[in-house]
Amino acid sequence: MIVLTFVASVMTFVLTSCLPEPLEVKSLPDVSARIVVSSQIIPDQSLVVVLTRTFGALDASEDSDPFALLDSIAINDALVLIEGPRSIDTLRFLGNGSYGGISIPFQEGNPYTLHVSSPQFGNVSATTVVKPRVEFEEINAELYYNGYGDTLAQISYTFADAPEKNLYMINVQEVEQEDVIENLLNPRAFTILVADDEFNGTSYSEKFRVFPRDYQPGDTIAVSLSNISEEYFDFMTLRIDNRYSFIELVSEPVNYPSNVVGGKGYFNLYVPDVRFFVFD
Repeated sequence: MIVLTFVASVMTFVLTSCLPEPLEVKSLPDVSARIVVSSQIIPDQSLVVVLTRTFGALDASEDSDPFALLDSIAINDALVLIEGPRSIDTLRFLGNGSYGGISIPFQEGNPYTLHVSSPQFGNVSATTVVKPRVEFEEINAELYYNGYGDTLAQISYTFADAPEKNLYMINVQEVEQEDVIENLLNPRAFTILVADDEFNGTSYSEKFRVFPRDYQPGDTIAVSLSNISEEYFDFMTLRIDNRYSFIELVSEPVNYPSNVVGGKGYFNLYVPDVRFFVFD
């Protein structure tokens, strides 16, 4: 059984002056928790869906233990179904709010609907279309010394763009080989988004450096290329803008776009091209 865990870190703030005692807050209305969905087709072609619940601003702070918080918001009682053109498949519970463990023959261009039923948190659904897979034509990763004591990862890549409008997501994540699945779902991955407005139907190349992570010889990274929908592109644009928010690590802010009816987050079906590099 695959047991998924998220790798999260908490930024600490140094206070330079004493703060007054906080005022007691009373009579705050209770907000009903809603299901938050995230998903990924992993390289072996199986689907992983992660379910968590939303939580209030008073439930967490920069001093919270992210692992304890993630454990407290995971939804472990759900029935999760994937409805496709030819069948309805039931995902297995894998632990820590994760469901999957079966291989579904997803077909490009076809719609699939996620159905989630939780006795505690209710029902949600979401429909998405399988995006065509795009592969790197060339890719290289190396260490870059910036002259200021930092060692960055420098990525250069090329891929061929299809004639129709496409939107792409490139993720870079340090990984342990045994934690590939966990890292592919990690919201702390360094992400860039690319629209093909200026290179539609041609080959595209780019070089960029990953920050703020300081890499060392022997570190392993995974670089992935995904063809994503316009709606998810907009979702990720907002997510990148909030990449250093603590709440971003464990939940989807309420003002994010979502394709989940009755809940939050995003249900996707895209297959990334993932390449691994070990720095010399």
